Amino acid sequence: MAKITNHLFTDDKKRRQWARARILSSSAKLISTKPISDIKVEDVAAHSEMSRASFYKCFRSVEDFLNASAKKSGVELLKPVNSVGSTISDIALRTATKTRIGIRMMTSVPLLGRLMLKTEWPFGDARHKGYKDIQNDIAAGIEQGYFTDMPVEIGVNLVISALRVGVQDALNSKHTEGYETEIVYTLLLSLGVDTKRADEISKIPFDQLPALPKNGLVGKIVSLVS
Repeated sequence: MAKITNHLFTDDKKRRQWARARILSSSAKLISTKPISDIKVEDVAAHSEMSRASFYKCFRSVEDFLNASAKKSGVELLKPVNSVGSTISDIALRTATKTRIGIRMMTSVPLLGRLMLKTEWPFGDARHKGYKDIQNDIAAGIEQGYFTDMPVEIGVNLVISALRVGVQDALNSKHTEGYETEIVYTLLLSLGVDTKRADEISKIPFDQLPALPKNGLVGKIVSLVS
């Protein structure tokens, strides 16, 4: 018997994918013109020129929409972070450097940082590329003896907490001049790096920030605020 294809379902799925992409692509302009906490469904619909019904076919709520925008931005930021991190063989130094880059990127464009903090970033979803990236580094660090033998998820949560606290403090101007060094030092100690090595790594100068993406959602946000 020939396989029966439900063309209506297929078409609906494609339309939802198209509508979702259109709505997400409009988020950069929206969050650059209105406080994130004040965004409503009507605002999203108006900026994307889509109906409320179309919005609710793609997202459960404004929070769901913002989380999707932040996750998309997070994936886009992995490339510049890894462009530096992948060249470092020392896992402890790599983890510290990538954490530092993440903090600086989020704070160099405050609007981007506020979007991330408004959502579930850094994401605890094990399916997210950012989570998997941290997970791989922690697993490698444990295997190579750089980090304490612990459940990988604990190590991931330590990195995630350091990222969030670092960005939050920087955006709220609650940090001292050496806050980044302190955060990296504390993170390395919590992962099991000895005091001397953690102190050395945390004090290594890092002045060159990789270029932010020029395309995608991040590129749009940067172009709108620069």
